[in-house]
Amino acid sequence: MASSTRQALAAAKEAISPLLGKADLLFAEELFTIGAAIASSIQLRNLLSDPSGEEKSKQGALAAVFGKAISKDALTFANKLSGLRWSKGSDLVSAFEQMGVYVVASIASRDKTLDELEDQLFAARSVVDSSQDLQQALSSRQASVESKVELVSALFKGKLSAASALLVRFAVIGSRQHKLSEVLEGFGKLVSAVADRLVATVTVAAPLSAAQQNRLEAALSASYGTELNLNVEIDPSILGGVKVQVSGEIIDGSVAARLNQAKLQLA
Repeated sequence: MASSTRQALAAAKEAISPLLGKADLLFAEELFTIGAAIASSIQLRNLLSDPSGEEKSKQGALAAVFGKAISKDALTFANKLSGLRWSKGSDLVSAFEQMGVYVVASIASRDKTLDELEDQLFAARSVVDSSQDLQQALSSRQASVESKVELVSALFKGKLSAASALLVRFAVIGSRQHKLSEVLEGFGKLVSAVADRLVATVTVAAPLSAAQQNRLEAALSASYGTELNLNVEIDPSILGGVKVQVSGEIIDGSVAARLNQAKLQLA
């Protein structure tokens, strides 16, 4: 991935963060729809991803194509993405897909269904991988995207949550030059990355009461600026206090750690 695209993705995640609190699946669907439309139009893709293109021209194009079909928040965010520097047009398309997955995963985290989302995406991918006939039908150039979406929708009808069904549907739409299984795997990795980022592993010497756990969860969520789910582990060896790990960052406030630090200072 080119450095310009990497920086643009970081900026995109920062821009979408304030929208996650009120985001719903319709907003995620709008992002996917914009990405799919850009992917299907070389002219639009080249215009929106051109780093030398005028901002007013890009905004005008987005308003003309999507203005009456999407929400104000989705259009504003689309303008933000088109204003970033992408190394190539396909990176902008991928960004809309990634942000769509990011929104769905964040909603699932908020609803405490992130594990279900991960499990169902993995199950859907396994079903696709296990059927050669299904793979051939989904990779056929003679079949329309609409017929492929109908096939997959019928296959998984009643077996997926609304969030999972949305991701599977747009994985089919987005599998232009890739196998559906590969796209689902990519979506799954993005969901897992969000899960890892939004889970705080808390180690304590003794079980926490419900009230203590709620207070700790609220304090950590406020500290990190986003809702965190707690994964509480019991380890009597830390003696007391709390050890917290969030996305690779460790805050060790355990009694054992403080004792070790005191020993080092006295040595």
